[in-house]
Amino acid sequence: MFTSSGYLSSRLKDMFLEFFTFEMRFRLKSLSTYVYFLMWTLYSFLTVASESFGVIGFQNGKVLLNGPYANTINAANAAMFGIIVIAAIFGTSVLRDFQRDTYQILFTKPISKFAYLGGRWAGSFVTCVGVFTGVMLGAWLGTFAPWADHARIGPNHLSWYLQPFLSIVVVQIFFLGTLFFAVGALTRRIFIVYLQGAAVFMVYIIGITVFVATRSLEHFWSGILDPVGLLLINVLTRYWSVAEKNTLLLSFDYSGYSPGVFLYNRLLWSGVGLASFAALWAWFPMSVESLTQRLQGKRAARAQLQSAEHGGARSPVSQAPVRLPAVHQVFGPRTSLAQYGSLTSLRIRLIFWEMPFWAIAAILVAFAVNNGYFAGRIGGADVWPVTYLMVQSIEGSAMLFLLIVAGLYAAELIWRERDNGIWPLPGCWSCRASSTSPGPSSGSTSAISRRPAPSFGRATSCMTSDSMQGCTSRPERRRSGTISCRNYPMSA
Repeated sequence: MFTSSGYLSSRLKDMFLEFFTFEMRFRLKSLSTYVYFLMWTLYSFLTVASESFGVIGFQNGKVLLNGPYANTINAANAAMFGIIVIAAIFGTSVLRDFQRDTYQILFTKPISKFAYLGGRWAGSFVTCVGVFTGVMLGAWLGTFAPWADHARIGPNHLSWYLQPFLSIVVVQIFFLGTLFFAVGALTRRIFIVYLQGAAVFMVYIIGITVFVATRSLEHFWSGILDPVGLLLINVLTRYWSVAEKNTLLLSFDYSGYSPGVFLYNRLLWSGVGLASFAALWAWFPMSVESLTQRLQGKRAARAQLQSAEHGGARSPVSQAPVRLPAVHQVFGPRTSLAQYGSLTSLRIRLIFWEMPFWAIAAILVAFAVNNGYFAGRIGGADVWPVTYLMVQSIEGSAMLFLLIVAGLYAAELIWRERDNGIWPLPGCWSCRASSTSPGPSSGSTSAISRRPAPSFGRATSCMTSDSMQGCTSRPERRRSGTISCRNYPMSA
């Protein structure tokens, strides 16, 4: 016979396992999981099988490509470039219920916070660790490549692969994954989830640039405060010989040239991960009313503003019949061009109204200022700011960041209708596909390249008419790539 506490603990365990197994089944059915795994497997395979790929291949030819030092460097690089992958796995798991509008049903049930958040987080953590195991598998498979330089390949010791993976990659997944999970659960916006991964990556690149360019002699706090591990590894191994790089692993004890730095670093960022989960536990509400309170507050404020504008009293409605003006539907190139321009202006204004855009702009400005400040020094000597140095300072790693942000904005603009719950309406618009499809890409490109003019222009008539008239989801006729709906008024 179960006691009440035993029954509750058993029920809590069952709910936790239900969320955990659901998350695992969902990830195993997702194609992106296998794409991420194959990506890291191929990356690590090439670092060992090819001397012209990876950091170690271009360094001293006596350092083993599969040695402990090489595996540690490859693990740190995977942890840095995998920041966006970690954000994609952890952030989307907690947002799935909000994207599909199932949270209103889910949170009316007696579900514990530990089962819901813990199950989602544990499923994402196990999935992410499994994806990044491709780093170890690829390095091991690279040692069997027949074209590889086997003079630089040593024996396969399990500790050489496992210790860097557990101490660098797994800690990175725990720290950043928990942070991204908490931000995604509290903001409940998929764009913020992906953007924070790109922002963390860019800020880290700026920090490394500043530290390396200033040639700082400080090697204690820079190693402890490094969240990814590239500066940390440099601090710990800067005096290692080739023999030490081929035999030694990073140690948690107080021996070596920087005693205790590796231990303090891992404890610090693991603590940041625990603090992120504690903040999520304290601030995440398990009720529909609390989750929708912000949206309801905005609607109430909008209603009060409209009531104040009309003086609190409505004008009398005339009962006299009104003759509607005759309209003539036009589906020509001129109409398509006007619709394209209107949709593009709408997308641009939506981007500029959001805070993430200005956060991206601030990061890029900081990156440009940072690169421009150090552009006039080569090898410790001051030089003239010639053209190629200025071009390098402007480009640098910002090109990769721009590609990431452009992809995020393009995807966010395309999925905006689905996130706002109006995705059936675009199928009823009396607009050509050539007018609606390029709009998101033009909006994202224009927002990234320049600021739009203050004039908003004419809003799209098909959007307003569809939302007011409520056109049917099944089109009545299709004419020259144009979809028209029943009782659809369109101005000439």
